Amino acid sequence: QIYIYMDEAALDAALGRQRLGRHGCLPGLPTLVPTLLLMPVYALPALLILSPVFVDDGVAEELLGGATAEAKFKLASVSSAFFAVWGPATLAVSALSDRVGRKPAMLGCAAASSALSFGCAAAPSFAVYAACRACLGGAVGGMGAISYLLATEWSVRADALLLTTALMCGWSLVAAGLAPLAAASSARGGDWRDLQLTISLIQLAAIATGGLALESPRYLLARRREARAQAVLSVALNDRCPTALSCCSELEPALLETLATAAPAAGGARSGEGGGGG
Repeated sequence: QIYIYMDEAALDAALGRQRLGRHGCLPGLPTLVPTLLLMPVYALPALLILSPVFVDDGVAEELLGGATAEAKFKLASVSSAFFAVWGPATLAVSALSDRVGRKPAMLGCAAASSALSFGCAAAPSFAVYAACRACLGGAVGGMGAISYLLATEWSVRADALLLTTALMCGWSLVAAGLAPLAAASSARGGDWRDLQLTISLIQLAAIATGGLALESPRYLLARRREARAQAVLSVALNDRCPTALSCCSELEPALLETLATAAPAAGGARSGEGGGGG
């Protein structure tokens, strides 16, 4: 039986060698590409979080019989339920991602977010709207948490602050775009349901771009799936395999040629000649 050993130091060394800029002061493409792909997953929930600013009046008129004090209290309670579900659900989804992987958990939350947002748009009654809106808090919280984990786990520690800032800037830009989106929907004669449906459809972009991101190599290492971590890293580095694989602390030479041809099948990397492990 042949074993591969790869640790966090080896992963950091491989990513560090790809850094850009003078003196390697900027994150490399293996760090920047996942961040850009995951930006919609992290930032688009801003539309769902802030949408009550533009939809609550319509919900009150159509589902609660008018913007009365009681209707406003019910809508405020729904918003509270949204954030009440957010915290526990985020913890649960994070724990789930430790078992099934970052990417499946993230995509599951993105799909749930779009479906629940559609449920809000199509709600026949306030009870259905309230239930979908409350559950939406868990999906949105999971999307944000797991996409952040997945993005930063592709970075070295020195890049964590820069990537966090980039993700938050993306969040802010999307949040600022909600008002023009609502204005455009109103100009077309749309009501709160149209706006909610539009937001639901926009969430599909998160699934499309997030689906292109690779699984976290740090997660794979934590789960002792070193061979898969090697293959994923080789794809990210667009390597011929030896550069990525030679960063291992130990690697059986007999396995090198096998992985050099298996890595493209696992993730699309180009195959090449094998090299000896360090």
